[in-house]
Amino acid sequence: MNNTSKFLKNLMAAFLAQGISLLTSVCMSFVLPKFLGIMQYGYWQLFIFYTSYVGFFHFGFNDGLYLRIGGKQLEELDSDEIGTQFKLFLIMELVISISAIFISSIYFTNPERRFIWITTAIYLFFTNLASCLGYIFQAVNKTKLFSLSVILDRVFVLLFIMLLLWNKQTDFRPFIVTYTLSKAISLCYCIWHARKIVFSRFKNILESLPDMRLNFSIGIKLTIATIMSMFILGVGRIIIDNIWGIESFGKISLSLSLSNFFLLFIQQVSMVMFPALRQTGNDQQRKIYNNIRSYLGLLLPAIFIAYFPLKFIVGWWLPQYSESLRYLALLLPLCTFDGKMQMLCNTYLKVLRQEKKLLQFNVCAFAMSLCLCAFSGYVLRSMTCVVMSMVVSIIFRSIIAEQFLSRKMGADIRKMMVQEITLVLVFTISAWFCPEPVAFGLTAAAYGIYLFLNRKRIHFFQFNKYQ
Repeated sequence: MNNTSKFLKNLMAAFLAQGISLLTSVCMSFVLPKFLGIMQYGYWQLFIFYTSYVGFFHFGFNDGLYLRIGGKQLEELDSDEIGTQFKLFLIMELVISISAIFISSIYFTNPERRFIWITTAIYLFFTNLASCLGYIFQAVNKTKLFSLSVILDRVFVLLFIMLLLWNKQTDFRPFIVTYTLSKAISLCYCIWHARKIVFSRFKNILESLPDMRLNFSIGIKLTIATIMSMFILGVGRIIIDNIWGIESFGKISLSLSLSNFFLLFIQQVSMVMFPALRQTGNDQQRKIYNNIRSYLGLLLPAIFIAYFPLKFIVGWWLPQYSESLRYLALLLPLCTFDGKMQMLCNTYLKVLRQEKKLLQFNVCAFAMSLCLCAFSGYVLRSMTCVVMSMVVSIIFRSIIAEQFLSRKMGADIRKMMVQEITLVLVFTISAWFCPEPVAFGLTAAAYGIYLFLNRKRIHFFQFNKYQ
């Protein structure tokens, strides 16, 4: 099977997995708030928020292993060596999880928040182990197995949620339990397909520790970069929860969930791209970069047009979240800039082994977000300014990362980037201040002009160029 055919098959499996994930996300974002109520939904979103950070507690091991074996074949791996490291990693994660459960049981007096922290600690164990095996699948270009584990996880989540809603469950706790249980089922699937590694011969620990330390030292920069990336938005959400309470946190979280819908498929494409790019030459990498950068720049802003019908549909279905839809106009530019960051910058910087640069970009953007959000929340007392601070920080990171990467790839994207920022400003200002028909007309006209100015970039992407 040639590289292009394998790439496309992996991509199709990834799209199928993300399609089911999208269906699950739609259910969690559109159906749950309809039945749980604002406060219960706020606690559910708080759990989802906390679980998004549990990846920090593999301390770079998964990322380091992923970077070290990326591009290799499964047959080339030393199963006994990696299996021994996995067992030691399992023990480490178990100790962390049990410790977190113990501390949460003592520290938190609020029963809802205590329950959330304890279940997050349990989820930490399941997801970090599943992530480790999933990274191995991805690194050796067996992304289809990883995609199927995601499908299994999401299908069970969807079935459990529908069953709970059928029984008219209005408490957030059973939904969290089923969400955690689904991750455990996904882990079992990964263990079965990686049984040659998981149940391999246990080697001398002293022989495995140097390789584990190398994984930690290589991967920790990427792990911290990922956590810093998440904190760019996370710090604003924490401030909103702290100042305006769980209900406002839930409303903003709904807006972020809606904007994240459009990033799901991009995440899957970037997952498939990494091992494929590691196996290509520098010239092909540059060609792929230029084509994908052009397509993302042209297609991602189309989401601004979709905002207006989306606002109408969600407003009809969830009238109590009308404030969330207003903030969605400020958050939607995340799709344009974070989309390019995830597919191009993150992927290419990993391929080029520029994890340190990726860390620097994310730390700078996090520091910017922390300062702006804290000032907006605690000094200005404006939730609107907090949301804008989050978005500005994401745009800032995208600009500096893209400038660095484009120089590496020998491309000049400054003109197109200025046009993208102009289009974002037209959409955001018109959607926030103008009546909807006027805002839609201005946005559509601006996007039409943008496409006209870049009409030469519109061409078909030829995968066979990169065989």
